[in-house]
Amino acid sequence: MNRRSACICFLAFLKTTLVSSVALAASSVSRIAGPRWNVNGDWNPSLDEIQGHLRAAHGIDPGTLGIEDLLTLHDNDHNRRGYQTGHGHKKASKGQSKGYAKF
Repeated sequence: MNRRSACICFLAFLKTTLVSSVALAASSVSRIAGPRWNVNGDWNPSLDEIQGHLRAAHGIDPGTLGIEDLLTLHDNDHNRRGYQTGHGHKKASKGQSKGYAKF
């Protein structure tokens, strides 16, 4: 990788990190590109379920965010890490029955 490519990659990473931290500080969370993810097979989890899942499986403190923001945080975490998340999920296929629906 040449210097220019490395610099561009670093700036993109820095921008993503800064935008993510600003989005978390705001009252609503900005969704990044990628599919929507279910929570342990549930497409409409309760507030308690998504809060517990974010704490236990993702290491994210849900704070006082609403359910839509929490679901967005969940999707963003999966989409940033890719399909292998490190908490027992295998790579998802693009079929609706295999992990996510197209929206």
